[in-house]
Amino acid sequence: MKFYICREKGEPRPFRIAIIGAGPAGLSAAGYLACRGYEVHVYEKMPEGGGMVAFGIPEVRIPIRAVREGITDLERLGVNFHFRTKVVYDSPRELGDEWAEHFVSLERLLGEFDALLIATGAWRPRKLKVPGANLLGVYDALSLLHHIKMARIGYYSWDRIPDLKGKHIVVIGAGYTAVDVAIEARLLGAEKVTIVYRRGLEHSYAKTEIKKLITEGVEFIEFATPVRIIGDERALGVEFAKTTIEEGNVVTTDEHFTLDADIVAYAIGQLPTSPIREVVCANEEILKEAGIFFAGDVVAPRNIGTAMREGKAKAKEIEEWLLKKAPRKVFPVPVAARLISEVTNEKC
Repeated sequence: MKFYICREKGEPRPFRIAIIGAGPAGLSAAGYLACRGYEVHVYEKMPEGGGMVAFGIPEVRIPIRAVREGITDLERLGVNFHFRTKVVYDSPRELGDEWAEHFVSLERLLGEFDALLIATGAWRPRKLKVPGANLLGVYDALSLLHHIKMARIGYYSWDRIPDLKGKHIVVIGAGYTAVDVAIEARLLGAEKVTIVYRRGLEHSYAKTEIKKLITEGVEFIEFATPVRIIGDERALGVEFAKTTIEEGNVVTTDEHFTLDADIVAYAIGQLPTSPIREVVCANEEILKEAGIFFAGDVVAPRNIGTAMREGKAKAKEIEEWLLKKAPRKVFPVPVAARLISEVTNEKC
């Protein structure tokens, strides 16, 4: 998998860039900047690079071998990787943190590098907020996929993975994550897989993949949203309410139905996981003046191709900023740290 193709490496340039996160956006940016002659360091909490491409997408779709080849290409280009290293400022714990052995403060990187690119992705799943969501047998899809992939590539024992063989799996949501759960469930021997979506199939940006799954035997139910998970200790089923779309919004009706289920996986989106916790509310233009840039899912959900294109575009933006402003450090480190604090506290 090629994260960046360097036709000819440029002469060394007197700037150092830190990239936080080794997913598609960060890796694409790293390749561009290294090719242009900059010293690039990538910090990643996981034991190797690739982000969700490596640790969340089914092996049948993107083999880990292809990802590793892409990382090796970047290493040959001169990119410096710091794996099992998490950059912290005020970030809470999130999926994958158990792999971090080293912790580096954002303030330290601000002092050591001329520019920073935050490309940490979205590793925190949105929670399903209905009664019964905490029952055994209910999983957020992101964590379920992550654990399955980690078992497939040898990091986890299969004992940590729920037994799906012969089970009925109900998947809530209709994005690529829901599609990936359906794929893995079928590969792991699920007897039946049902995807339920609160909108219509044509509203899903993964509709092409879902249509293929339907031809392969996956059931798809549209215009329905969960209202509770049925069961005492374990999930036994899901109660849904029918929905309609009014002026673009999903409206719940009084018509309900239930589905039996052995396993329930909800794929209702992920939240950004930046070392600056409230980056979603931050003014990016203000942070840019401190040499801090953002790319990929940490800004908003992206597919792989879009994330890579954005990573390259942000790398070009960083280069332009470096050549115009970095030689005279617009904000000293203490000022930059205080600026971040003011932005995260919504004072800017």
